[in-house]
Amino acid sequence: MKKSVLSLAVLMSLASANAMAATTDLTVTGNITPAACTPTFANAGVVDYGSLAVTELEEISYGYLLPKKSLNLSIECNTPAAFALIASDNRRDSGQAAGAGFGLGKHQDQDIGAYRISWSSENVLIDGVQGTTVESMDAGNSWQIVAKGMFEESGYWPSFRVGFSSGVEPRPTAASSVNVIMDILGHVKKDLPFSDRVELDGSTTVELLYL
Repeated sequence: MKKSVLSLAVLMSLASANAMAATTDLTVTGNITPAACTPTFANAGVVDYGSLAVTELEEISYGYLLPKKSLNLSIECNTPAAFALIASDNRRDSGQAAGAGFGLGKHQDQDIGAYRISWSSENVLIDGVQGTTVESMDAGNSWQIVAKGMFEESGYWPSFRVGFSSGVEPRPTAASSVNVIMDILGHVKKDLPFSDRVELDGSTTVELLYL
């Protein structure tokens, strides 16, 4: 599996200048990807809730639900390429339990809450045509079609991948353009000191891997 980077390292070792048979070795290593794909979130990837009062939020057993937000993810490639996506939580120290989503940061050393990133396969376009979502639990060795896609935090699920297919085969399709409307659903915990201003601080990195 190749990542969307081009790396080149030049390594050189020099023999002693006093050796009878002085030699020098030059090693060139690197990889060239088959395509260049650029993933981009709309609104620079910012989901802004502005100012919300707790009384405006729906109460549930373990907290308060944040309003659903939607954000478009577009992936443009200079030549058709098959790829997968993984997501990493930059606020993993929020202490979210496995499967609880991505952390929303901390307030006075307390975990604020969590959010999930998911989408319906109805909201997937591949080269302008309706597509579907595929996922892998074994780092891309096998795939299955799912009606609803979502990101799993790579720290908890290192072998999880998501991709997109334009056919009936359960594997990512080589594409020049993919557009997905994603939903962000989150909650904040009940035991936060809401007498203070609580600032949400979620951050997720989405990485594209060439297949």
